[in-house]
Amino acid sequence: MARVFTTRFSFNHQIYDAIVTIISQQGQLNFNIRVMDAELLQLLPDGHLNYSGKDGFKDIPAENQLAQTLISSIAVSIEKHLTIQP
Repeated sequence: MARVFTTRFSFNHQIYDAIVTIISQQGQLNFNIRVMDAELLQLLPDGHLNYSGKDGFKDIPAENQLAQTLISSIAVSIEKHLTIQP
């Protein structure tokens, strides 16, 4: 089963949008995130972020602290969507 939604997240004193796809396979959540703003491509060069498991974003190797902060900001926004199920 897949779930697709957009989310807004705060990063560096600005609000950005991302498209999130969550696919559940064999009881594991797989996250695919696409950021839309060109400014963020400096931190996520291909504009994509993929991880498995709710806390899988913590295992993503970031090039620097700013990129890690971006990844965490997106994950916090996604977590809000997961706790408010339709």
